[in-house]
Amino acid sequence: MDRELSPEIVRKNRRRKYAKIASISILVLLALWVFSSLISRSVSRSSMRTAVAEMGPLEATITASGVIIPDFEQAITSPIQSKIDTVYLRSGDMVKTGQAILRLNQEAIRLTYTKLMNELELLRNEKARRDLELQQQREQLQTEYGIKEMQARFVASQLDREKKLLTIGGSTKEGLERAELNASIAQKELEQLNEKLKNNEAASQAERHGLDLKIKIQENTIDETSRQMALAEAKADRYGVVTWVNENVGASVNPGDVIARIADLSGFRVEAKISDVHAEKLISGGPVRIRINDRDLSGRIASINPTVQNGVMTFLVTLDNKADKALRPNLRADVFVVTASKPNVLRVKNGPFYDGLMDRKVFVVKGNKAVRREVSAGASNSDYVELQGDIEPGDEVIISDMRSYLNMSEVSISD
Repeated sequence: MDRELSPEIVRKNRRRKYAKIASISILVLLALWVFSSLISRSVSRSSMRTAVAEMGPLEATITASGVIIPDFEQAITSPIQSKIDTVYLRSGDMVKTGQAILRLNQEAIRLTYTKLMNELELLRNEKARRDLELQQQREQLQTEYGIKEMQARFVASQLDREKKLLTIGGSTKEGLERAELNASIAQKELEQLNEKLKNNEAASQAERHGLDLKIKIQENTIDETSRQMALAEAKADRYGVVTWVNENVGASVNPGDVIARIADLSGFRVEAKISDVHAEKLISGGPVRIRINDRDLSGRIASINPTVQNGVMTFLVTLDNKADKALRPNLRADVFVVTASKPNVLRVKNGPFYDGLMDRKVFVVKGNKAVRREVSAGASNSDYVELQGDIEPGDEVIISDMRSYLNMSEVSISD
């Protein structure tokens, strides 16, 4: 039968085991350090990129992505609810001023136009009929007024006669009072008829004005319908190119639906997108550089869309030369928003050595060695980085990635 080991023996065995594991770990770490030191002591000249530090101007920029778009683009919309009847031009076709791109079916709107014209004729006939009726009413009232006016003069003459007879005793006081009453009644009736004439004239004018207004509204409706009929023949109002057209003959369209787009290719601008973290650096009128196939074009921020979608802001750039030959619609371009400009700084070409940090260690080529220098980065753009610190003009700076050597003061350069 086996005997149980004493606690002291168990502790000794455990200590030996731990010591053995620690020794093996130290040996492994030492071997890794030696291997790392061996492979890191030199760098191949062919694998590294260098650039000479120099004095020169530098613009600090932030990068955005952009697309070239026409400076003017016209969206042609359907003026009516209809169907596409005929397509004359396709996407990419050139179009002249006044040239039709497509035609909508006009059968329904022509029927509407005919109905409106008939309604206008009815309104005009009604106005003519009412004018005749009002004229007859006015002549009748004027005739009645003339008769009443003669009656009033006759009664007034009787009153004068009664007054004269009374002075010579040929009449009585009662007769005079009766004549005065008849004269007063005749005058009141005359005044009432005169007021009726005025009211009739005012009512006639109001009615005529109402009918004229109805006719005017109908004429405006007809003009609008006629305009819609003309727009149903979708025409370009300037020279350009058709960038898109609804080619689905027979497809239904509603008022306001875009049925074609025309672009004027004589001038372009840039629609750019950038992260909203740079929102404070975007200023309307600020300078911008547009890079197309290693060629830079200058421009300025024309407008900034305040809406942020998925962390992205959109802004438009107006180019100084809108008709440059390098510009093409829908062409992708790099957009550099200039945030600062320095006329004369120590700069070096941008490269993998710069990761955007202000404090940086760089290596300078000295013969067959790369010597580490302590520097800090100032302004930067996609082309250059400003260096400050232990660096001088003419120094050959390694601009390739040297992060694995940053713990070393110098590195041998092998051929």
